[in-house]
Amino acid sequence: MINELTIKGLKCFDEVEFSFENLTLLAGKNSLGKSTVIQALLAMIQEGKNPFRGQYINIGRISELKNKYVGSKEIEITVNHKFVRRMTDDKNEVISEGKLSDEITVRYLSADRIGVRDTYEIALDNPDRIGVRCEYAYQYLAMHDFDKWENNPLVFDQRSKLTFGGQVDYWLERILGYTLKAEEIDRTNLIRVSFGTRELGNEIRPKNVGTGVSYMAEVIIGALSCQSGDVLIIENPEIHLHPSGQSDFMLFLSFLAEKGVQIIVETHSDHIYNAVRKYIHTDVIETDKVTIYFFEQKENGTSVPVLIPIDEDGKAQDQRDGFFDQTKKDLDVILGW
Repeated sequence: MINELTIKGLKCFDEVEFSFENLTLLAGKNSLGKSTVIQALLAMIQEGKNPFRGQYINIGRISELKNKYVGSKEIEITVNHKFVRRMTDDKNEVISEGKLSDEITVRYLSADRIGVRDTYEIALDNPDRIGVRCEYAYQYLAMHDFDKWENNPLVFDQRSKLTFGGQVDYWLERILGYTLKAEEIDRTNLIRVSFGTRELGNEIRPKNVGTGVSYMAEVIIGALSCQSGDVLIIENPEIHLHPSGQSDFMLFLSFLAEKGVQIIVETHSDHIYNAVRKYIHTDVIETDKVTIYFFEQKENGTSVPVLIPIDEDGKAQDQRDGFFDQTKKDLDVILGW
């Protein structure tokens, strides 16, 4: 599990520290550091001379990424007070013994997901990949559709079909009203995908359902591919998703987090935030298993994370200006308050 993260000199950060729990939300205005936190974590997983260029992220040279506001000479990232990486323009120095990637398994689902296709390519090198863009999620489903889940702690409803595919269908139907079928096309390297409903069967092309259905199906597959102890990082799960779907989706993530999958979510959605509060209030997840950070900008241009405590009733204990308060501000104008 990722418990602590320290970042020095990376992009908008001078020196900042984070504590992570089972479920962590990263929120705030654009370009204030939410993605930078994720990039720092992924840089600790990637190999090579430049850890910011690899299978998860490719964001440029180290010289481009140093904090220009304070003139940082180097970048240093530390995870769990144990794994340390220090980088200058011409050196990538691993200070600690061992690798973070040897201790945890990470699934990273970027905001740039592949979306709607009639067919999807097969990953010939590693069939258990999901892909940063979820490009191989349906291959994963086709391979693991009938895997038994009778004794899996990540089953929410024991009355549901206790297979991997059954769990994908359970959550996709609960959130958006659809089920899903993925199958390899004979003599090709392609996966055919179709959606269905109880009334219409399972033969609806992805292009003939809402875009959000494909996006959500990919994320559900990626999330259910995790085991307790794995780390799941999701950028902007609210993309193409109606507010009610966002709320139901956070039931899914809150349940997985309570059961031991560590989940880190970057979001701009107050529906995501309020849903987490609701599921704390309704005891789906304990409040001490949730961490919420709001990012603010200092006068010198650097960003700082502000921890937003949530009590056991789901109430925020520190309502900062700009922290999911735009609806209230707009209504104040409309109502003349």
